[in-house]
Amino acid sequence: MAGDKKKVWVIGANGGLGLALCRHILSQGHQVTAMSRQPAAELQQLQGDYPRQALAIACDINRQDAEGLAAVSDIFGQYGSPDWIINASGLLHGKHTDNMPEKRLSQINGSFLADNIQANTYTSIAVAQYLETLYKRDEPFRFLCLSAMVGSISDNRSGGWYSYRMSKAALNMFVKTLSIEWQRRFPLACVAAIHPGTTDTPLSVPFQNNISSDKLYTPQLSAERIYRVLSALAPEDSGKFFHWDGSEIEW
Repeated sequence: MAGDKKKVWVIGANGGLGLALCRHILSQGHQVTAMSRQPAAELQQLQGDYPRQALAIACDINRQDAEGLAAVSDIFGQYGSPDWIINASGLLHGKHTDNMPEKRLSQINGSFLADNIQANTYTSIAVAQYLETLYKRDEPFRFLCLSAMVGSISDNRSGGWYSYRMSKAALNMFVKTLSIEWQRRFPLACVAAIHPGTTDTPLSVPFQNNISSDKLYTPQLSAERIYRVLSALAPEDSGKFFHWDGSEIEW
């Protein structure tokens, strides 16, 4: 990737962490395409604040019908291939109290499990499927997926949170498996997962009473940490699962 300024795609840019990532990456001088189903006012404001760097677009990369994929291709095709891609989308709980992380086996239901898999696993698959149509073999790029420590099977000591744990573990397996395929197809690329830590966003609000203040991070701090890890990635890091401090996490 020539030069210091990168073209960066942030998927799930409407979320608290996604928005913070857009802000921080823009502050570093990079170009950001912020993608969400319906760009919030904050994203529109960023576009106004950084008219030559920021672009907020409405799209749903999960759409698999021909019309939907064509629309996504038309939008992305205008701006060229990105150097860095971050998937910041995800699901932990629903709007209703019955759609919360399960504490017991009896609380698992197929609908909420499917929602978790769709949001936390399949979105990264859909992004990767689109990305691999953009590059030639010798082109470098980095694809970073936001995972979670609870997706680590070896780190699971407390149980619970079935659907979320399973969907993040599935994401981790996807990242590892994809890295093997892309090592052959795109040897200069890197695909990795990262645990950002518990961040003070709407995703974590229902659980913050159980988190000590020194373990609840601001979106800005988490964005800075993720950016630091992303900036340091190299092809030999492909297929790894990172903590926000850059250390590796066991699968």
